[in-house]
Amino acid sequence: MSESAEANMRDDVHQLVLTPLADRAWRLRDQAIDRGDPSSLVAYVELREDGIYEAVWVSVGCGTARFASLEMLFLAAVQMLEQCRSLGALKPDPIPHRPPAHA
Repeated sequence: MSESAEANMRDDVHQLVLTPLADRAWRLRDQAIDRGDPSSLVAYVELREDGIYEAVWVSVGCGTARFASLEMLFLAAVQMLEQCRSLGALKPDPIPHRPPAHA
């Protein structure tokens, strides 16, 4: 992927950027989050032999998804990010406490 294509993806779709890892593999990051924060890593992306992009979701959602184009991948990632942000920070369920056992 050329730098200009990478820049266009960044401008057109949120603050997501693909960082090359290998010839057909990338890291999808959210630049709105500090690089040192693990949640900035959105997915690992690989271009398969059949021309399909496969994403392994890391900080949003779970599992894998396949896309016919990078544009579809970016749009899905933005949608997942917006859903996560709209939920906000989730408070954990309290752990019920029991009185100590009497001996």
